Amino acid sequence: MSRTDRYEYKDWEGFGKRTKNNRLAIGLTKEKFADMIHRSENYVSELEKGHNSCSVHTLYQISTVLKVPSDSLLYEDNDVYMKDSYSSKEILKNIIDRCNEDELEVIKDLIVAAYPNLSKMTASRKETKNKSNKK
Repeated sequence: MSRTDRYEYKDWEGFGKRTKNNRLAIGLTKEKFADMIHRSENYVSELEKGHNSCSVHTLYQISTVLKVPSDSLLYEDNDVYMKDSYSSKEILKNIIDRCNEDELEVIKDLIVAAYPNLSKMTASRKETKNKSNKK
């Protein structure tokens, strides 16, 4: 083994799984995530399957968007977010757990502002879903 091979990162499959599960844990679609890290949806698909590696810059973008340390994407043994799907409550909890105090204040303000109209918003959402199902 050459000296440089010894230091080459090789767990791209694990990195991809951890990236995907962290993305799902906060409810990001592959399309939205790709847009946020300025990459194609195909690139993200291949990365999450472990077929692509990434640059240090892309690693930084991914960890910034997911709000997790890059170390946990690269090396985490304790895969906290290793589920295929999450409930709305779990997604909200995961997002809240990743926010700093200033971000939590904004989220609180948004929820407080929307709360009085939640019944109208859910009714409108159901109506939209019903219309799309009839097509």
